[in-house]
Amino acid sequence: MKMRIKIKAKDIAKRAKVSTATVSQVFNNPGRVNSETRKMILEIAAGMGYKRQKSTKVRLNAIGIIADNYANVILGEFYNKVVLGILEELKAQSINAMIEAFGKTEEVPPQMITKHLVDGILFLGKVSREHILMTQQKDIPLLLVGHPIPDLELHTIVSDGRSGSIQAVEHLIMLGHSKIAIISGEPAFDPVASDRLDGYRFALSKAGIKINPKYMVEADFGVPQTSYDQTMKLLDLDDPPTAIYCTSDSLAYRAYRAIADRGLKIPGDISIVGFDNISFPGYADPQLPALTTVDVDRELMGKTSVEILTDIIENPQKAVYRYTLPVRLLIKGSTGKPK
Repeated sequence: MKMRIKIKAKDIAKRAKVSTATVSQVFNNPGRVNSETRKMILEIAAGMGYKRQKSTKVRLNAIGIIADNYANVILGEFYNKVVLGILEELKAQSINAMIEAFGKTEEVPPQMITKHLVDGILFLGKVSREHILMTQQKDIPLLLVGHPIPDLELHTIVSDGRSGSIQAVEHLIMLGHSKIAIISGEPAFDPVASDRLDGYRFALSKAGIKINPKYMVEADFGVPQTSYDQTMKLLDLDDPPTAIYCTSDSLAYRAYRAIADRGLKIPGDISIVGFDNISFPGYADPQLPALTTVDVDRELMGKTSVEILTDIIENPQKAVYRYTLPVRLLIKGSTGKPK
């Protein structure tokens, strides 16, 4: 039987052409190493399968919650309900919670990582690859909540974007629509955007409807105003769509505003479908019809996240899984037959 070669810090240093001390600093004091070198060393360590020597651990009875900013945890239209589910489940299991933000440009990890203050970490939303690699080298169990990272094998829980998109588009097709546009919230190569875009394409192809590239536009989840601009572009087409599927409700509500500003009616002139089932926001006109949307049970996502992470903590050798939360279409007032 072939023996497994143990990778050491000096092996990484040799591959990276840096000193062993620099490698040590990346794992212990990352802020002291420049960003480019730090990223290179973390990538090499991950590629070589390097894991730091495990120490005997004492259970701390605490779980960490990390997002890219505090607003996303507390005020975020999607993750606020996820956090509520997490906190309820932690209370039910008598586990303490610690919440920190991990800024996109921050070089030093939160203290819960550097000082090993928690048994495991729930990462909410889109997290940088570098931050995840840092956490892995600290040997802290983790779960990505809501957003996978391409080509990294990590435990992840996501909503079923493909199924949700198929349900949304098939609903529009059953109403008689064939000119169906999509406003995606991220580039097509993003895992969440890719799943939802795949469902859109599948539903149209299954119905024998030719996909029109002009009906496929990208906005930005982080800058929802871009959905307003993209909706205007769709309405300006020589042959505009009769329905728009938005890959999040926050994008859909901005599409509402664009359509209203054009003097058009929903769903009389154009139908709208969203994704997530977030509450009707204050910036949306309350006179507009309730949004047909794909419902994601966000509190269940939070509770299930805790269950999965505690299982990973108890069974560190557990095979990596991507857990997919079922979704369902909620038909409301924003969809109808084409004009």
